[in-house]
Amino acid sequence: MGVIIDSEKSTIQEVQKSQFVREIDILFIAPFLFYISRKKGLTKTDRYIILIIAIATLVYNLHNYLKNKN
Repeated sequence: MGVIIDSEKSTIQEVQKSQFVREIDILFIAPFLFYISRKKGLTKTDRYIILIIAIATLVYNLHNYLKNKN
C-alpha cells in the first residue's frame, strides 16, 4: 500500500512540475517568440517560422494546461 501512495505522490508532483513548465511557456516563451517574429532584421521566411512556433507553443501548452488543471 505504501508503494501506491508513493506512486500517487510522485505522479501529482510530476503533474505540478509540468504545469509550472507550461505556465512558463505560456507566459514567457510564447510571447517572447511573438516579439522575435516581429523583428525587422529577420527574413520573411524566418519571421513566419518563428511565428508558427510561437502559435504552436501557445496553443499546445495552453490546451494541456487547461486539460490538466485541477
